[in-house]
Amino acid sequence: MTVTKARPSVYDVAAAAGVSTASISRYFRTPEKLSETLRDRIQGAVQELGYLPSGLARGLAERSTGTLGFYSFSGHEPDEWDRSPAPRAAGEVPRVEFRGSWPRLFPLYADEVLRGIELECTLRRLPLLVGWQDADGRGVALDDIARRSDGLVVLPATIEEAQLRLLAQRLPMVLVSQLVPEGMAASSVRVDDFSGMRALTAHLADDHAARRFAFAGSAAGAEHAARHAGFTAALKGRGLEVPGEPLVDAGSRSATYAAVTTLLTAEPSFADSLPDAIVCSSDQTALGVQAALVEHGIAVPGDVAVTGFDGIDAARLADPPLTTVRQPMDELGRVAVELLTEALEAPGTARHVVLPVAMLLGRSCGCP
Repeated sequence: MTVTKARPSVYDVAAAAGVSTASISRYFRTPEKLSETLRDRIQGAVQELGYLPSGLARGLAERSTGTLGFYSFSGHEPDEWDRSPAPRAAGEVPRVEFRGSWPRLFPLYADEVLRGIELECTLRRLPLLVGWQDADGRGVALDDIARRSDGLVVLPATIEEAQLRLLAQRLPMVLVSQLVPEGMAASSVRVDDFSGMRALTAHLADDHAARRFAFAGSAAGAEHAARHAGFTAALKGRGLEVPGEPLVDAGSRSATYAAVTTLLTAEPSFADSLPDAIVCSSDQTALGVQAALVEHGIAVPGDVAVTGFDGIDAARLADPPLTTVRQPMDELGRVAVELLTEALEAPGTARHVVLPVAMLLGRSCGCP
């Protein structure tokens, strides 16, 4: 008689890791709230035992749902969370002054990718389940989406690699704007971040005679690392100095604005030794940089050029309009659905697609 080993429970994993079951739950729902040491201990126990949360394992054992899943990060800015309208009398219609205000950021990169996914699912008559989670743990847990889906499209910075690998053993997956970890069976779609940023930096150097550069924003993650590498390659190819540390290492508009404001306040000499151009890893970062500079009397592009990357609508509406690299965000979503459908029809197959980008010239770099 063959004895089948029982599926490990949350109690088994907790015992192996020497933690409480509550810690195991937090590891799968909000891992960022655990220390790195604790995450490593739990990750080791999860991998050794091959454990999945009960809800996810149960859903994967059931028949096909016919539904695709999309799991994303939240790009909401702090000022978007407040729903409280300003008090006003009945019938009162206020006059709103737009000059000098920040353009509304929606839609962002994640929103436009989702729109492409929705469009392709509509054309293919496929149900779609959407979930997201932010850095503070607000949103929907991964297993709540995965156990109800036949396959997953995943945006970067949403799932730790250990969880990705575990999940990819049981569900077809497509990673968007990120590299597939070595040995992991999953498809991917991304854009040519390196060439886009290299071309943008070359434009500043060749067409606007910029010689001193600064880089703003994160260089972490495959997409941002490729952008920083393209920036570096363009400067080295022209014999120009590559800056060491980023001017600010923030991603959101509000965090970047605060960081640059602090820099200008704490180091007044910075305004007297501005670089010719500040190249930013995203449009959100660039909008924060530009707003802080202008507020402190630094003209863009008169005193310093500012550029972004993504091509969100808010970049076009900024004052001055932002020079940026437009990535085909809706096409990223459409191709992701195509790849996921292929994987569902032929399990075990994987394909990797790189889409081209385009440079959009606004006035923030000095173009007319």
